[in-house]
Amino acid sequence: MRSLARTPTGASADTPSTSGRPHASARRVGTIKRIETFPLKGARGERLERARIQLGSSTPRDREFALLRGENARERWRHDDARGAASEILLAGANKDAGHHSNKHLFHQLITDPSLASYRGLAINERGLAIACATTGEILVRCEDYDNDIAGRREIEVFFATRLETATLAPTLTRAEGHSFANVGGRPSEHVLHINTVSSVRAVYDSYANELGKALGETFDEFEMRFRPNIVVEDDSGNLRPFDEFNWCGRNVRIGSDVILRVNEPTIRCPSTRVRYKDSENKRVRPDVDIRELFPHLRASVFGRDAATLSEKGSYLGLYAVAVVPGDIAVGDAIEIL
Repeated sequence: MRSLARTPTGASADTPSTSGRPHASARRVGTIKRIETFPLKGARGERLERARIQLGSSTPRDREFALLRGENARERWRHDDARGAASEILLAGANKDAGHHSNKHLFHQLITDPSLASYRGLAINERGLAIACATTGEILVRCEDYDNDIAGRREIEVFFATRLETATLAPTLTRAEGHSFANVGGRPSEHVLHINTVSSVRAVYDSYANELGKALGETFDEFEMRFRPNIVVEDDSGNLRPFDEFNWCGRNVRIGSDVILRVNEPTIRCPSTRVRYKDSENKRVRPDVDIRELFPHLRASVFGRDAATLSEKGSYLGLYAVAVVPGDIAVGDAIEIL
């Protein structure tokens, strides 16, 4: 595996304007292979052919909903005040980075409740959520409107109360309008959009057997789903090597003719990437603890904190980004580094 010592995270001295106009030094690095949004934190997401990216935002309705643990809802917020509590939930917790929302243990997560991977969250109407079986696509429960369909909201909560491994009380379905229940960042113009490249994920996949001497037991497509990216970049130039994208940090990326993303920092990989989606269907979850050895060990900052402090947090795969020029993107659009 290729090792990188440090990734620059500050603005480049020659960073171009974000006007969206062609730039003489633009360098094509690939095309969009896949666009995804994950309306319910922890569950599988929706694959999109096209998406409108708003200023400072991610793919439409990404991580809009989360299942607040019942014990936290009872101790901190009234059940019917979950919507109003969202902004408070997203505040930084004690001893956390200023840009980091409060501790994610407040929610049911894939690493603690791997059965979430058996379901797909689908955004419906303007403020609704449907839960589908990830295997068959059958809609199991739905809430037509988070604010007004109280019965539908309760139905989703009761549904997960009997299916989540660590649920001792029914969870509270929480909606963060204008925010994102992402693991890092989450408020507008923060780390709200996640990018992966096929070449880097493929390098980790191919190295699993070679470096760890183990059989992965997943196809590449199944493995790729673990990292839950909003945008997957596929190399069509032959020039994008594994982990080259870390050099995009502090730069702007243009998608198609209009959208420009500001690439902030490399993504710290959370433990949820160790969960095999296939195992979740059979309730046989064997987290791949050793997989973290295959991610590059970088010296990089998150929210400007000292790199040495972050060395204890683990390894990195992928990029955090935010839209600085909004617009539409589609599968097949060219990706250029500005």
